[in-house]
Amino acid sequence: MMRLNVRELGCDFYSSSPHKWLQAPKGSGFLYIRNEVIDRVWSTIATEGWDDPKIRAERFQRIGSSNVPALWGLRASIQLATDIGLDRIERRHRHLCDYLLAEMLKRGAVSWTSPDPTMRCAIATVNVPPIARLDLETWLWKQKKIRIRGADPHKLRLSTPYYISKSDINRFLDAFDEYRKKKA
Repeated sequence: MMRLNVRELGCDFYSSSPHKWLQAPKGSGFLYIRNEVIDRVWSTIATEGWDDPKIRAERFQRIGSSNVPALWGLRASIQLATDIGLDRIERRHRHLCDYLLAEMLKRGAVSWTSPDPTMRCAIATVNVPPIARLDLETWLWKQKKIRIRGADPHKLRLSTPYYISKSDINRFLDAFDEYRKKKA
């Protein structure tokens, strides 16, 4: 979704499911553990080397048989993102998200997304009462094959991955307007 340096964050741990934004295979992921805390982390899988402190973070990668296709898919998705350019991807995410958020605010939605553009990237969360999120979500999928997520009762989580276009967003906005008109 965006350029991030976990060392600069100063966190002890960081994990991610790269299928969300990197378009990697489901089931792939990564775990970052700050070097200074590796010895304090207990491995949940007991296999050769799991308790050998000399191999540091490698002991968390020893899981028996690996899912080689998922690892190759992860590698390919990283290469694709690198070829496109992470800065280009982040700019596109931000542009699409800002556009979608502004359009939803014009429609009376209340933003639950940070007003600071540097604190958001490719997800806009809005509250749209009195529209019931689950009813809208179900209608959008069944009638328009548009998938959204959110939280009850009225919150929508709208994602803008780099592979969608402004016309895709406009298709959602038109469908949202149609649904709202039907429920009025």
